[in-house]
Amino acid sequence: MSGNKKVIHFLWKLIKRVLFPLLWLFSFIYGGILFVRNKLFDWGRLKEKKYDLPIISIGNITVGGTGKTPLTEYVIRLLADKYRIALLSRGYKRKTKGVVIATANNTVEDIGDEPKQIQTKFPGITVTVAEKRTEGIERLLQEKQPEVIVLDDAFQHRYVKPGLSILVIDHNRPLWSDHPFPAGRLREPRAGQKRADIIVVSKCPEGLTVAQKDLFIKKLHPHPKQQVFFTFVKYLPPVNPGRAGYRLNNETEIIALAGIANPKPFFNSLEEKYHLKEKITFPDHHAFNKTDCKQIEIAFQNINAGNKAIITTEKDFMRIKDIPWLSEETRSHIWYIPIKISFLFDEEKKFNLLIKNYVEKDKKNSSVPE
Repeated sequence: MSGNKKVIHFLWKLIKRVLFPLLWLFSFIYGGILFVRNKLFDWGRLKEKKYDLPIISIGNITVGGTGKTPLTEYVIRLLADKYRIALLSRGYKRKTKGVVIATANNTVEDIGDEPKQIQTKFPGITVTVAEKRTEGIERLLQEKQPEVIVLDDAFQHRYVKPGLSILVIDHNRPLWSDHPFPAGRLREPRAGQKRADIIVVSKCPEGLTVAQKDLFIKKLHPHPKQQVFFTFVKYLPPVNPGRAGYRLNNETEIIALAGIANPKPFFNSLEEKYHLKEKITFPDHHAFNKTDCKQIEIAFQNINAGNKAIITTEKDFMRIKDIPWLSEETRSHIWYIPIKISFLFDEEKKFNLLIKNYVEKDKKNSSVPE
């Protein structure tokens, strides 16, 4: 081992000895605070507000990248033809404050990348962002009269009592092997999973066996009344709104661009289909700046082939498509990969029925005068 490597190795061991116990201490304190907070809600000391319409909450316990946005889109797609749907999100990393009922003119900076993505895909629904979900719901009821509200990323926002709560868990990051932040990646102790009516295990291998499914459920230890579903991600063909009719092929030389929590599966899917020249990564929900765009421009110009492209995620495309610091030539070669979830073990109809039955039953109960 060289001298420099010995120094680095020594410093890393020192950091581990000093830092890791502190992380566990902070995790214990953080987890304890959230445990008490949840108990105060359970005991009624902190009040949850219930509304007289179907409210579906979709959220997670693990920080970042569990796959809740594709599930949110799935639920919207399932209900949008029959009901007036409103999506209510916090609008993470937006530059506005308070309640914003989105219009087509609102940008990612106004409402956040995921709400903008959903608004673009489902122009017939109402997309709203609000830090305080109760304020957002009350504005929606006053101004839009939705028939169903879908709460995005609201599992820990307990001031609203949803009629149906869906918890999304990443198959690759199970709750039983994780811990509260900062020693782990949990937003709250795993005991919080008991609040969910439905648990959706996302990002499973497509070939997951029944035995593997049963073992996962055994370790998860769900409540007997909780329904557990297993899903996998399907990567759809790349989309470029300005190049309709044009198709990429396995000889296309590409730059893979991702600003998401876990880009590895995205990169792997591209390596299987295209000639991947370079990977460029940014943090989740990253706001692209002038320096980032220069890096992307240089990387793209360095590819001499005529058959070339930049491929990014759908969420990243929402943030980068209108960036002023990219040339029109580079912008015209940016594609995105839509994704959707598919249910394993032929349980899609069962899931759909649970959602539809809840909405119909809740609507009938809400319409009965007191």
